[in-house]
Amino acid sequence: MHMRFARIILLLGLAGVLGISSADERLDLLKHISAAGAPNLTLKMLDQAQPKIDEDLYEWILWEQERLAILAQWQQWDQLLVRIEGLPDDIPTQFKRQAATYQARAFLQLGQTRTAREVLRQQLWQSGAIESGEYETWRRLVVESYLGDGRIEDARVALLRFDQDFDSDDLDWVLLRARVLIEAERYEQAVLILQDHKTWQAELTSLYARFKLDRIDKAELWQQVKKRSAGDNLAVGESATLWALAYHAAQQMAPVDRVVALESLFRSSQPSPLQLFQMPVDLLWQAYLEYAELVGNRSELLLGDDAKWLELADKVSKVTPVKARSLFAMLMLRSEDSQVANQAASGYMQTFAEIDEAERILLGNLFNRSETFSVARKIPAGIRYQLVDLALKSADIEEATRLMSGLNTIPEGTSGFDWQLRQSRVLILGGRYEEGNQVLQNLIGEYREPNVEATDRILQVLFDMQTVDMHAQAITHFSQLLRLEIEPKQRREILYWIADSYRGLGKHDQAALLYLQSAMLPAPDAMDPWAQTARYHAAESLQSTGLVDDARRIYLDLLAVTEDAARRSVLNHKIQQLWLNQGSQ
Repeated sequence: MHMRFARIILLLGLAGVLGISSADERLDLLKHISAAGAPNLTLKMLDQAQPKIDEDLYEWILWEQERLAILAQWQQWDQLLVRIEGLPDDIPTQFKRQAATYQARAFLQLGQTRTAREVLRQQLWQSGAIESGEYETWRRLVVESYLGDGRIEDARVALLRFDQDFDSDDLDWVLLRARVLIEAERYEQAVLILQDHKTWQAELTSLYARFKLDRIDKAELWQQVKKRSAGDNLAVGESATLWALAYHAAQQMAPVDRVVALESLFRSSQPSPLQLFQMPVDLLWQAYLEYAELVGNRSELLLGDDAKWLELADKVSKVTPVKARSLFAMLMLRSEDSQVANQAASGYMQTFAEIDEAERILLGNLFNRSETFSVARKIPAGIRYQLVDLALKSADIEEATRLMSGLNTIPEGTSGFDWQLRQSRVLILGGRYEEGNQVLQNLIGEYREPNVEATDRILQVLFDMQTVDMHAQAITHFSQLLRLEIEPKQRREILYWIADSYRGLGKHDQAALLYLQSAMLPAPDAMDPWAQTARYHAAESLQSTGLVDDARRIYLDLLAVTEDAARRSVLNHKIQQLWLNQGSQ
């Protein structure tokens, strides 16, 4: 029901907000909504509010600039490129150059460095490019493109040329210069250019350079990371940067230290904003294997003797969970027996005292953002079921759908009803409507002994169907439920929801009939709050179908029992509208 409510609020909100606010206020509102974590809603609102390009070019550009900024902020690079490629040729040069900057950044983020350089060169060689406000940014992006290709010397030369042409000392440029120097193994120069900058990004980059110069040893670096990461008020991305530093120290330490550092890194809510400290999550899978092999050798275990490896992993699970996770990970990756892999997956999950937010982030990184498990079917079924639930809790429907694909057997310890309900909901929310509809049809077909809680859970999935305009299918399932011995209160509600779907299909006469049936289910003259709401919607549907006199009578009946002043005002307005519309015919 909450999703239906959200849909109504969205429609009302769009009408109210976009109809009343000025353009500047609406743009500010969009920025706040995007910053609050709702970029898709923001883009929908933008589609509603943005003027057509031939109506007001200046206003259109303001809105389009915000659209590109939102897509870039949320790393929707493919959508960003499609949008830019579809821009008209005759837009103003200044905006065209801004769009080219976004385009180059998108190609860089997607790893298409050569294409990014082509875009940048095209802009840099144009007449008047040097006067453009984007010119300096393009030169910096060229440096980044060389780094992306591993062409360190080319990046260093481009950096030197930039320094000859510009007197820039802002933090982003200093950090980029330091990165080039560090990758060119010119650590002393990196330390020198960072020494006057007191931000955490500069401090940690300098700390890494000093570590490479052997001015700080691995043990001291490790202790500094542990102490600083335990503090409060860490900046966004600082924790990930610290643990990436710890991983560099751990490369000179024991395999267990590498696992600890990488697990901590991939528990961080945000990745490091610094390219030097961004690492692929597959490093952790590799670290698990290295540690497991060390433990296995010490315990004189033979590769292929899965039972012994499982036994050892179970034995150490409570005492040294990091060791157990490494052993379980090795079995997940290396065992040729799917049953053993599933046991290992379950054992891996049990090493966590609880799956809190940090552990959800870790699991999401390991299984949803790694090359090791880029194909969902490779993930052992024993863990995929739990990952689906975690994705749903995080409202990551796309990931839940990916994980659910191909999972047709009921997980151990789960009822068939629970599994089918979950499967249907994920498929519907993930856009695989017919598959989800078929699963739900099978579930309701086997639903023989209804109870209030189970029926309500089925209704939640039907509300999801209505939200995505699967009204015809929803009506079929609602009708199936009505044939069962369900509670009178739920029967009354279902009649109302069926009416909603008929209204969604534009069949207002059938909707009106069902709204009235819902209102009158307890008694023909019922006027409780539910009945009043149902009668009101019945009157609206009658009005839509042309039965004006019937609609007026219902509005008048409601007016006779309504004491709330605001509701009376609405009803009087509705009645007045009917008179005016009828009089104009």
